[in-house]
Amino acid sequence: MSAGETFTQALIDRPGRTVRIGQATQGVFSDTMARVLPNGMVAWLPNEEFLTRTGRTFDGTGIPPQLTEPVFTKEEFAKNRDSAFDRTVNLLRRS
Repeated sequence: MSAGETFTQALIDRPGRTVRIGQATQGVFSDTMARVLPNGMVAWLPNEEFLTRTGRTFDGTGIPPQLTEPVFTKEEFAKNRDSAFDRTVNLLRRS
C-alpha cells in the first residue's frame, strides 16, 4: 500500500491539474515497527513520516478524494459498473 499512498501524495503538490476520484487511501505510508507490550497487547507505529510541502501527513486518515465515488463494492460488481472509472472518463472528455 505504501507505494500507492506515496505516489498519490506526490501528486498533491504536482504542478498542473490532478484530480483524485474514488475513496480515501488506506493511510499506510511506511513499514511499521511492532512492539509487544507487557500486558501482551501489540502496538504498531510507522517507521517514517511523509509530509506534504505544507507539513501535512495523512498517516491513519488516508488521502481523501476530491470527487467521491464507490470503489470495488459488491453493488458495483453486481451491476458490472466502475463509477470511478466512468466519472474519470467523463471528466477527461470535458477537458
